[in-house]
Amino acid sequence: MIKKLEFSMADVFTLNKIEKACFGREAWTVANLVGEYKNEFSHFFADTEDDAIVGYACVRIMYEEAQICNIAVLPQYRRRKIATSLLETVADFAIVQGCERCELEVNTANIPAVELYKKCGYDIVGTRPNFYRRTRRYPTRDAYTMVKQLKTPQE
Repeated sequence: MIKKLEFSMADVFTLNKIEKACFGREAWTVANLVGEYKNEFSHFFADTEDDAIVGYACVRIMYEEAQICNIAVLPQYRRRKIATSLLETVADFAIVQGCERCELEVNTANIPAVELYKKCGYDIVGTRPNFYRRTRRYPTRDAYTMVKQLKTPQE
């Protein structure tokens, strides 16, 4: 079940554990998560199983755009459409907030994520060279910018 999270340190610590399991050394820290929660434009959504958070998404609503900051699902819960459900929930929330599109960046070498986003209606609209710090996980630092149109822009 997906729910919108309100700030709690217990959830911050849980999200940090998910971050570490998914992203290792590139994970958001507790301070990063607290800072994002305190950002008035940011919203967190979590998928839970047996009252435990197994995946989450963070989105910033900025005028007509929803910027997906992060999405993570514990490895043992992948391939269950959790990320797809989180992306759909974020898109539905963004529409209610008046957004026309969702945007995100993803490492060009992260093929599973790129394919997930394409399946969910995102299109590659550009490449940002050297967007990410150098890591061991991917051979490139480049990012695709991907966009999903939510509704026709008002003229």
